Amino acid sequence: MNPVECLEAAARMEVLAQDVYSALAIRYGERSDLRELFSALALEEEQHADRIRALVGNRTNQVLSDATTDRLTETMKAVEAELVALMEVGADGRALDAPDEILRKVIDFEKRFESIHAEYLAPDFAPGMQGLFSSLARQDRKHIELLKQALNGRAG
Repeated sequence: MNPVECLEAAARMEVLAQDVYSALAIRYGERSDLRELFSALALEEEQHADRIRALVGNRTNQVLSDATTDRLTETMKAVEAELVALMEVGADGRALDAPDEILRKVIDFEKRFESIHAEYLAPDFAPGMQGLFSSLARQDRKHIELLKQALNGRAG
């Protein structure tokens, strides 16, 4: 995976996250608070993908080590598997997970996304791109806080 392919894969993961949140907004649509939260998160994931795609054309000359590309490739595969599992919860015909259960699953996923943005992607790219991925990690932290508030609001 070269740097451009890595960025394209990162953008695809954001689009998959958008799809998951859109599906969850529909699946839990009877709860206006969850529908609005998941819809807002879907829009933010779309913006993340757009921001990453905007960098693709400008970063074709960067070189990543084989070890870095192997690590990023494995990480992207793991994220994709997590997103597929979340999509199955959000969009298939199985019984609904309780809202607090799905919120916990999504919080765990957002923590993983934050880690990937901050610890895997930011350090491996040029400084301008490091800033983008650090910014995405900060937004992931905000997502986590919003999801925790929704979870705590249900418990209270």
